[in-house]
Amino acid sequence: MIRLALPKGRNLEVTLAAFRAAGLLQGHDGGGRSLLTQLPADGIETLSLKDWDLPLYVEHGVADCGVVGSDVLSEVDGDLLVPVRLKAGRSRMSFIGRGHAMPESGAQVRLATKYPQTARRIVAGRPWGAEIVKLSGSVELAPLLSLAELALDIVQTGRTLAENNLVEIETVAEVAACLVVNRASYQRHRAVLNDWIDRLEAAEVVS
Repeated sequence: MIRLALPKGRNLEVTLAAFRAAGLLQGHDGGGRSLLTQLPADGIETLSLKDWDLPLYVEHGVADCGVVGSDVLSEVDGDLLVPVRLKAGRSRMSFIGRGHAMPESGAQVRLATKYPQTARRIVAGRPWGAEIVKLSGSVELAPLLSLAELALDIVQTGRTLAENNLVEIETVAEVAACLVVNRASYQRHRAVLNDWIDRLEAAEVVS
């Protein structure tokens, strides 16, 4: 069996819909508290993981492959193959604040985010500087309550921002759920994994 790591949270339904469109994971109910689910008809065992843990499990070969957001991949170090990105459920990584303007050249601001490594890389190319404040959740509260002048976070619809008088100032990256594959596992399961990729591409659910 191939062990496929499925993400908990916002990318799970997107992942299941894409794989089902490709004729895979038809017997997976997507719910429950089971951490391991065997689907003998597909030759797959699924493992349920949080986004931030999933790349590590795949890199170390505990899972052969998995699906995780590109926002997480940009933040963590890892040597993984990324053959396709899912089309559905895409969002964006953006600077968020109470005003519409980015900091002026030479300014020094406080920037709150769950993505400190990504934030440092982005700010390094800007004419202004930032003290990075790492938060694990409710990042949009930081500019709202003046913990930071800016936030760098994921935006889907923008509704939460609008309801709290916050502004999406600038989009810096598109975020997509990505299929990631352990390099050694790809050599062992090349034929099956290539078949999966072909079926996902035929279903027009990846790019």
